[in-house]
Amino acid sequence: MVERRIRIAEVRGSTPLESTKDFKMTFLNQQTIEEFYDKVRFLWGAEPNRHVKHVPELIKSGRVLDVGVGEGRNALFLAEKGFDVTGIDISQTAIKKFLRLAEQRNLKVTGVAIDALEFEPDVGYDVVICTAVLHYFSAEQAKRLMRKMKQYTNEGGINLLTVFTKDDQGFKQYPEFHFFEDEEELREMYGDWQILKCERYTKEEEHGGSEPHVHDIAVLLARNKIQD
Repeated sequence: MVERRIRIAEVRGSTPLESTKDFKMTFLNQQTIEEFYDKVRFLWGAEPNRHVKHVPELIKSGRVLDVGVGEGRNALFLAEKGFDVTGIDISQTAIKKFLRLAEQRNLKVTGVAIDALEFEPDVGYDVVICTAVLHYFSAEQAKRLMRKMKQYTNEGGINLLTVFTKDDQGFKQYPEFHFFEDEEELREMYGDWQILKCERYTKEEEHGGSEPHVHDIAVLLARNKIQD
């Protein structure tokens, strides 16, 4: 069981992260997520999400919150661009790897091991990202988390989300996960914001030793309106 509300205050050592060639993951198996993070060097890959790469074009600096940071592929990219980055994840192992990778790159970041629904920041953020995470929650929880993400965001700030839709090949195979109807479900949640992008696309992926598979993904990029 992952302990919650644990702030990792320091990096303990910088042992090289080894990969295990014969390790195979199943589709986003939460019960063994700690084992996945422990045995695979980069569970989700090292390259940032293609949409995250465009964030610095929209906002030049500020505070970033990465919800479900994992090993930090997106957070570390933004930290290298000069953002003040906080990453949260329910996995202690993921947070420790995130902080260790940041140390190896001489980057200053904050990592918090916590359930995203329990996270209550005392500051606002200019960028909140949540990529391929919301399927871990029920439909009601996912909506609640999106509302909380909006509340965390400063005026003029942006949210970037990617989610799996019901056309994803994992929908029938993994009924315990939450899949969105389509991109319009995201658009509805952010109807009071400026929608910068809301679309669907398919992407073939191979990560954590899994076989190649295709995801049907909806992406939303939206800006919190500045109040008059």
